[in-house]
Amino acid sequence: MSLRNEISLATRPVLSHSADAVQANELLFVAGILPVDASGALVGGDDVSEQARYVFADLDQILAAGGCAGTDVARINVYLTSIEDSSVLDEPLRRTCGSAHAAGTVVEVGALAIPGARIEIDATAVRSS
Repeated sequence: MSLRNEISLATRPVLSHSADAVQANELLFVAGILPVDASGALVGGDDVSEQARYVFADLDQILAAGGCAGTDVARINVYLTSIEDSSVLDEPLRRTCGSAHAAGTVVEVGALAIPGARIEIDATAVRSS
């Protein structure tokens, strides 16, 4: 029998028919995180570093709500509107994941769901009980 639990934080905007994360047994699937506040307004303006810090802080909160930490992240996907911005990922990744390394993918996309957003991340974590 599978244990499935949807996680939605009050501080996160509802942008589609999606939970912030779904916990299935020991796996936590984190939906795409955009740099937007609870009202859906863009955070960080045009500064991709500020946007990255914001999405990784949201990731930390969602992981905690699912009983995980950054060191539990097994896979992370990063979507950037310019691959030239990939250098901004080092600091927030280290802050969130510490010395743990997740399997990762970084891709450039033409646009994201929120105008002005330059980064979106999603992740999968494994709960360590």
